[in-house]
Amino acid sequence: MSDWLASRTPRPPQELSARLEQIVGDDACKDYEIAETLVAKAKGILSNVGNDRTAALELLAADALITYAMEAAAESDSVERVAEQAMIEIASVVDSR
Repeated sequence: MSDWLASRTPRPPQELSARLEQIVGDDACKDYEIAETLVAKAKGILSNVGNDRTAALELLAADALITYAMEAAAESDSVERVAEQAMIEIASVVDSR
């Protein structure tokens, strides 16, 4: 997945790009799983983020992951399904707080 993220243009600012690389790590998945994996990683971030200003980078990273998930979904013609999944996943985080 890190190769897929690195291929996105324009590249995000360095600090955000480095954080995304940390989040994705060495995870491997098939092309058709990229969108779902990115949504799951964004949910994980949102589940653990605090409510103070130090959370800004984490919130930006979660936003970027969801954006990239939609981009990946568009490449595989699964935008509607992935968008619905993303809304459900994000709502479940909000509901659990």
